[in-house]
Amino acid sequence: MRRQLGAAVAILTLGLGLSGTNSANSAQREDPVKERERVRTQQADVASRLDVQKASLAKIDSALQALTTDLVAQRTLLGQATQEVADARQHLEVATAAVARTERRISGLVTKMRERAVAAYVSPPSDQAIDLLRMTSVKAASFRRMYGEVRAATDADLADELKSARSDLEFSRSQAAAARHVSEVKQAQQQARTAKVSAARSRQLTFASALKRRIDGSLARAIRLARTDRALSVRIALEQAALAARLAAARAAAQAAAAAARDRAAAEAATRAAARAAARHNTFRPNGRESRALPAVSKVSAPPPTSGIGLATVGGITVSAQIAGRLQTLLTAARSAGLNLTGGGYRSPSQQITLRQAHCGSSYYAIYQMSAGSCHPPTAPPGQSMHEVGLAIDFSNCSSHSTACYRWLSANGSRFGFFNLPSEPWHWSINGH
Repeated sequence: MRRQLGAAVAILTLGLGLSGTNSANSAQREDPVKERERVRTQQADVASRLDVQKASLAKIDSALQALTTDLVAQRTLLGQATQEVADARQHLEVATAAVARTERRISGLVTKMRERAVAAYVSPPSDQAIDLLRMTSVKAASFRRMYGEVRAATDADLADELKSARSDLEFSRSQAAAARHVSEVKQAQQQARTAKVSAARSRQLTFASALKRRIDGSLARAIRLARTDRALSVRIALEQAALAARLAAARAAAQAAAAAARDRAAAEAATRAAARAAARHNTFRPNGRESRALPAVSKVSAPPPTSGIGLATVGGITVSAQIAGRLQTLLTAARSAGLNLTGGGYRSPSQQITLRQAHCGSSYYAIYQMSAGSCHPPTAPPGQSMHEVGLAIDFSNCSSHSTACYRWLSANGSRFGFFNLPSEPWHWSINGH
């Protein structure tokens, strides 16, 4: 039992670092790791303060990468710290259970000693000697003498066992104290890691909010320019589509890392739950045997991704919130003319990629480099579609130039700020792109 408890606590204690003359060497070994973390966090902090309104796409890419890398790394370290806390608590439970078992063992031995002391008082050794003299049978006297010797040996064994149990109790208590100290240290480290994850998440949210403000402001400008300078309107809108795609990719990467961390945590939780069950049910014996139980652990699902663009849904069509009013007016006017317009507006970057795979092919060239006109039907590459900023609508009942939908929109769409892409009768946007 001592060897098992000692090994368990020793492993945990080593995790805290060696003391004495080895502490300096340990610190030297950890310095490069701490330095990398410090530099990574510093880069993320600088990235969070980038002037998003004026920064180039390259700088925004670098900032998003730094922020995502820092958040993912901090979450990974927090996961490790959380596992270490659970391990420390498990070992503390084992050590505490060992103390309780040893105390019960001592209590039982003391009870036995008292019972034998009472028996010795009722029938002392002197009375046994007189009984031997009264024996008429040599065989009976021999049995009585042997019984006395066994009784004396049993008393000696009980005394030795009690002495050993008290020594085990002192050892178990020292192991429990060491495990408690390790557990407290690990909990403090976990709290520090939790604070660092919160800070990394806050930096990412601050940057994302600033980037969203830039996208919204630029989209408003693109909408204003749609009637006077369509080329500039298209360029500005597509730049924002590229920014939105970058922001969505960064969020997806962070969410994927978080989901992976949750999966790891679920697997580790299953192991820790089994260990806790073992700590409750284990009965350590001199031969080291123990029993174990394996409870089930539920899995936590990841939250859905969010868009970097302010969106609104009108008549079942989701678009940028900045054109929701004009779309509502258009749909109302169409209904007054006896036409019910339906369709789809906003697409996330991942949805645009899925469409490119379906319409263009699954290779990297087909998805990202092939011209829109080479796809069937024509489909813009990811980051180059007005749908990705919610400024375009594909009307489902405008499949050709001869439909009532197309004819009505051709005559009235521009009044509401919607223009057609000539090659696609169903595609209407703020600037005809």
